Amino acid sequence: MSVTVLHPGSNTMVRGLATRVDVGARADAVSGAILGAVFPDRADDATFVATLSRCSQENVANVVAVLAGRLALDDVDAACACEFATLVARLGIPLAELERSYWVGVERLWQDWFDLCRTCSVEGKGELPDLLGGSTSLLFGYVDRVLAQVVRRYNSVSEEMSSTCEDRRRELVLRLLDGTQAEAGDAVEETLGYRMRATHVALLFNSERRREVTRGLATLRAESGARAALLVQPDAGTWFGWLSYPDGVDPARLDGLRRVAAAMGEPVALGEPGRGLAGFLGSHQSARRTAELRATLRHAPSCLCARDLRLETFLLENPDSARRFVRDELGGLAAGTERAQRIRDTLLAWLAVGSQARAATELGVHENTVRLRIRVAGEELGTALTERRTELLVALRLCEALGPEAESAES
Repeated sequence: MSVTVLHPGSNTMVRGLATRVDVGARADAVSGAILGAVFPDRADDATFVATLSRCSQENVANVVAVLAGRLALDDVDAACACEFATLVARLGIPLAELERSYWVGVERLWQDWFDLCRTCSVEGKGELPDLLGGSTSLLFGYVDRVLAQVVRRYNSVSEEMSSTCEDRRRELVLRLLDGTQAEAGDAVEETLGYRMRATHVALLFNSERRREVTRGLATLRAESGARAALLVQPDAGTWFGWLSYPDGVDPARLDGLRRVAAAMGEPVALGEPGRGLAGFLGSHQSARRTAELRATLRHAPSCLCARDLRLETFLLENPDSARRFVRDELGGLAAGTERAQRIRDTLLAWLAVGSQARAATELGVHENTVRLRIRVAGEELGTALTERRTELLVALRLCEALGPEAESAES
């Protein structure tokens, strides 16, 4: 059984008109207006946009429920609004911008509500002053109540970050990365709690789950024997991390890092190890370039390692050119058929290890099967199998990364 809440200023016409509001469409309009007017530099941050959208959806739905008499102001739940305030605080966005976002949203929602009231008045279903008078006080009463909760949450998170110097660390790291902070002396190291005079491995996490990323980095540090770890959040769905090793990073240690990172389940990219401030920056850049491959690779694992993907990182800067190279080198073997895939897998294993017997062992087939497939490949590729082995190996790796040609292109 529904209960009608009679707010001061509420009336039957306002409650009836509220039932005509398309909450989803109005929420999209509000979040779009806020993003364009207040947070245009966050438009490419998918997690930020999604959090803002949830907040807008909640706020519009609540306002409509209040206007319709289905929700009392004292019972308003601002969970998504507080979630958005937490994110804004953690990203170091000023409180004034968060508050402005509400007034931009109110303006957009009020325009839509005014148009609806005017249409209703023109249709003879109520006087405009009666429709607008009560609804105005309800709308601003709602905003006043929710903003109070949002500001409290923002200030609480900001105070927590200040007590742990999290906001100062993020600002300093971002200045180091963009070059506005050119040196990393004792004062910088003290603020970061992280020494630059070591070998660094940078990590880039694509996740909005703060707890999992923090625990994952702690596990990586413990398992790999890192002296220190550093973690900052530059945007809603990305985390920049570093591990430092005073005694360097050999291939075995990097392999161990890769295995532990892969077991985390969170998307992560590992940069090339580098020493000192230059290594700190260079390892981060290689982690970013490697992370960008995730959208291009056909089967991207959860952990991408820059050292494993040096060739792909270089060659896939232009995927269209890479695909043309694959077609030119592999011809019909670039097709998306099971037969072409088997031959490609065999050639890749054979060229990588240099032995038909070892290739057979890796593939789990008989050596005669490998020999037969290589002969078939030779018939299709001609002299390229013997005279262009380097180009062939590169084409096979690119085809593995990009995926084969669409089946429609096989004929």
